Amino acid sequence: MLTQSQLLVNTVNRVPDEPFIVFGSQVYTYRRFNESASRLAGALTRLGLKKGDRGAYFFMSTPDIALCEHAMQKMGVITVPVNGMSKAAEVKHITGNSGARILITDEKGFMKIKDAASDMPQLEWIVVKGETVPSGCISLDEIMERESYFFPPVICNPDDVASIIYTSGTTGFPKGAMQTQKSLYYGLVNASVALKVRYRNSRVVCPLPLFNNFGRVELSLMGLYNYGTVILLEKWDTEAVLESFDRWKANYFGGTPTMYIYLLDAPRAEERLRSLKRAFVAGSKCPPEVLREYGRRFPWVTLIEAYGATELCGIVTASPVVGIRKEGSAGLPLGDAEVLIVGESGESLGAGEIGEIVVETDSKCAGYWNDPENTAVAFKEQGWFSGDLGYMDENGYLYLVDRKKDLIIRGGANIFPGEVEEVLYGHPQVKMAAVIGIPDRTKGELPKAYVVPRGRCAEDELLQYCRERLASYKVPVAVEFVGQLPVNNLGKVLRRELREQVLKQI
Repeated sequence: MLTQSQLLVNTVNRVPDEPFIVFGSQVYTYRRFNESASRLAGALTRLGLKKGDRGAYFFMSTPDIALCEHAMQKMGVITVPVNGMSKAAEVKHITGNSGARILITDEKGFMKIKDAASDMPQLEWIVVKGETVPSGCISLDEIMERESYFFPPVICNPDDVASIIYTSGTTGFPKGAMQTQKSLYYGLVNASVALKVRYRNSRVVCPLPLFNNFGRVELSLMGLYNYGTVILLEKWDTEAVLESFDRWKANYFGGTPTMYIYLLDAPRAEERLRSLKRAFVAGSKCPPEVLREYGRRFPWVTLIEAYGATELCGIVTASPVVGIRKEGSAGLPLGDAEVLIVGESGESLGAGEIGEIVVETDSKCAGYWNDPENTAVAFKEQGWFSGDLGYMDENGYLYLVDRKKDLIIRGGANIFPGEVEEVLYGHPQVKMAAVIGIPDRTKGELPKAYVVPRGRCAEDELLQYCRERLASYKVPVAVEFVGQLPVNNLGKVLRRELREQVLKQI
């Protein structure tokens, strides 16, 4: 296996003048990028940062993230990416919990935290990129100017923690997944195998943020590992994504179901996605109607359904590029991954039985940083307990059902929100849908649907549509039409946030 710093050196030695990251009009070759990372590594070493320290960075999804990531990996510093959309309290929790000694950001990022900076005493340095550097901070541009283009990477071992990635969490503050050098390597290898990426022939459009595991491992590091080019976008913009395919003839793509819905709605999408060869969808279960429509309109694209998590450093199952593909399935285990379905008592369940998904694999992270209680709950002898519900068929294909904590219990009967949402997505006038449980005095919870419509649509029409396709207890008691649904930076619908909003109104 290769450590993160070895991956970069290996690629630079072979294709130094090939483009690594494209960001708007900026093109960073592997040589140029490596030289910049070496200069930053030298500057941070001069400040006093060393192997094993934690270093945080706080940007929107720009090449600055990759620069900080690879510079710190050269030093053996444990990187702590902070979501560029985070508020001051979230930045304070992540830097405090991780014990980060340094935070690197830009002027916009600093403005978000300036009032809370005095409450982050463990931060010894705040480094800011930009023309105007606040008092008490260090200029990123200035400390890099006087450094060498060469930095000898620090030796790291396979089990050394490389990064702490904070998950969005289902309750309370996020947990920091400790990704090791080994787990990260096998995570990106799994992604490369699943998509059958070819060396020096991958041009990957990356609309996913690099501070998130999906964009960081499955797209950016996968591109690096295969000597490819990563076309990076700061945020999702349908036209910008299509322009990237037009200009760079990109052939690989990964996104959440919401992103594929946006592409289906885009004008001239069939014409502009002609170069796309393979794509994969993950982050949440993709509605079957979206998959069917994608297959009908883009038959030359192999669309791969996959399952993974931050704790698994990427995807661990995928529908095969070559072989039997089953609609609605997240596919077969990749590499050394072993997937189990277990019941409430931890017993293994048989084919077709719904239970919690448990995964054991070399790409599994080493637990949660500074959080032994949650580590003990999720990481056991059988593997990582995901909190996701699913089942496997008689051939070993995995099917996702829902999150355990999103389960709606109506008078003792279990309702999986995803099942109801799939039915709603089958209606031609439904663009996006989310189903949550709302409190009820007699039944405990009742399902209610929130729908972003494509055009004119009546509540009675959708309810009747559901009655014809679902058992009566699963049919929503009401449908509310909304202009948008709460989503995270991956475009994944946040049922928990929606429910919190609704409960406040109630």
